[in-house]
Amino acid sequence: MNGLTGKLLNMAVYGAEPDDDLAPLLTHTGKNKILLHMLRALNVHGSLREQQESAMSEVIGVVRTLSKLLKNYDYAFFKLVKPLSYVPADVDLLVDASQVGRAAHEIVRLGYRVAVKDQYCITLTRGSSIIDLYVHPSLGGAVFIDGQRLLEHSCIMEFNEVEVRSIEGYAEALVAASHAIYKERIYTLNDYFTVEKWTTKKTLKLAQELKCEEALKTAINLNRKIHLGLLETPYKIPAPTWLAILIRKLQTDNLIRATSINMLKTLTDKRTGKLLISKLTRETY
Repeated sequence: MNGLTGKLLNMAVYGAEPDDDLAPLLTHTGKNKILLHMLRALNVHGSLREQQESAMSEVIGVVRTLSKLLKNYDYAFFKLVKPLSYVPADVDLLVDASQVGRAAHEIVRLGYRVAVKDQYCITLTRGSSIIDLYVHPSLGGAVFIDGQRLLEHSCIMEFNEVEVRSIEGYAEALVAASHAIYKERIYTLNDYFTVEKWTTKKTLKLAQELKCEEALKTAINLNRKIHLGLLETPYKIPAPTWLAILIRKLQTDNLIRATSINMLKTLTDKRTGKLLISKLTRETY
């Protein structure tokens, strides 16, 4: 495999030795959201490793606290437990729609404040710690996957030696594909490994039920190209392709069609519209 993405795959999958100059490779790894995994795999020490390990320790602390705090709630972590180690920028949870307000109140009592609140997500912050409570994952208020039905696919998993309530691996594969294709428009190696390792027949069935088949099929096709060395990641999905995918989603998915008016409202709001456009035009996240 040629290119930086090919080198990363060779090291992550086949244990290939890195080049002498690690700097560009580690930069590329960071953009692909698997930096901590590669630092550990390559046994790299120094300030970057220390920063990543420290950030992971903070995330583990937040996850442990939330697991205890919300033990009597119907919730599940998602986009947290992955096949490879990485430090998430925020901690995301799906929460039963009838309980999300009370759950947010519990977290506020820990010293967090509500930074952003919309119909389907409450974002709480305390210093550099960010927690997102989702009813449904959405893009500008338009729901692209039914979070309440995803909650039906929860289980107990391990996250860095902490038992957490998470969604099943096969459901996480679908979330990774849907989040990358519908929302971010960017496909990373983090997505590649999640889809590659955790997609099963249950994922395909769930994709059909939640009207996310095209996202999963697109992700599987991207995985094939990445494996063949035909694609560099992070891969930015071309705008015409992305828009065509969203239009087909609107035609077949009643949930996103019913909530699509929220995206139009978001785009007409000067502040949130600017944030949404910035999200859709960035090269990585």
